[in-house]
Amino acid sequence: MINNGSVLVANDQKVLYQYPPKNNFKFIPASVLKIATALAAKHYLGVNFQFRTDFFLNKKKSLIIRGRGDPFLVSETWRSISKNLSKLPGMPKKIHKLYFDNSLFSEKIIIPGIKYSKNPYDARNGALVVNFNTVYLKIASNGLIYSAEKQTPLTPLARRLGEKLSTGSHRISLPHGQEIHYAGEVIRAFLRNEGISFDYLKTNIKSVISEDSLIYTHINKITLSEIIAGMMRYSNNFTANQLLLSIGLERYGPPSTLGKGNRAIREYLGKVLKIPTGQFVVKEGSGISRKNRLTSKAILLMLKAFSKEKYLLKNEKGVFLKTGTLSGVYTMAGYLSGKEKHYFVILLNQQKNNRDKILKLLLSTEFTERNF
Repeated sequence: MINNGSVLVANDQKVLYQYPPKNNFKFIPASVLKIATALAAKHYLGVNFQFRTDFFLNKKKSLIIRGRGDPFLVSETWRSISKNLSKLPGMPKKIHKLYFDNSLFSEKIIIPGIKYSKNPYDARNGALVVNFNTVYLKIASNGLIYSAEKQTPLTPLARRLGEKLSTGSHRISLPHGQEIHYAGEVIRAFLRNEGISFDYLKTNIKSVISEDSLIYTHINKITLSEIIAGMMRYSNNFTANQLLLSIGLERYGPPSTLGKGNRAIREYLGKVLKIPTGQFVVKEGSGISRKNRLTSKAILLMLKAFSKEKYLLKNEKGVFLKTGTLSGVYTMAGYLSGKEKHYFVILLNQQKNNRDKILKLLLSTEFTERNF
């Protein structure tokens, strides 16, 4: 069942089975790499980490929003933020301009592997992101365009994007260069509902300066563990790379770049988990890049470090696991059910997907030292 790949089973003391024997080849891990990102996030950001977004007013009564990479600035959150802003004693009912301060993240972040992806979970990453940089639309049979989410207003840009879609529901990634425009439309719509209007309807980029006054900080109530659980359950590439960029920001300071995030994860794998540098290559945090590489033994060390939080992974009939899938790449890693703790790794870089058959065999095998 294996033309190009690796299978490993181990307990806490030793490897019980490995095919091919003594194999130390690196394979494309796909989304199994998210375990490394989750571990590094816990290490650098801390278990009590919560994303924040800052709101400033300048002397001309313009609103400046400074993003810090929160991946869950969704419509429900903006409704709550708008209500809180409207209740502030010094909040004007007439805002001059709306600005975004994206200075904490580099403007040149390009995640390798997402260029040709149509998956909305592969939308572009950034410091200030609304609704995962996606739009969810419903096109009626008569051509009318609606927001497919009752909580999200249909903005002018969303309506224009809907004109190109067929009948039905569509979640699409925002075209490159339109993310700021759409975010501004959504935010202004929610603030208008709270009685706050704007002199200008264009959103621009502007960094906060010392004269600007911090009036409000939104602290996301979603815990880091909840973020990781959602990332694992839905294999959300966007969330994984927002975490990677936040790790880079925390470890090496602003502006966060893809390189800083990659360097921080590599540092964690090498210095904290003690994985030899020849056993891993990290190019981004989600696993979508085919340039990522991991050995089965590297993943084993990751699984051991993640074992207390294995409940954040998908549970299939008592087996906690993470899968990864790209064209010609089928991977799986996790914890076998049974009386004794067993870790397993399946890495297939081949056209035929036999990972489920292999897992079934592993579950039916009683592993002893004689297996290896």
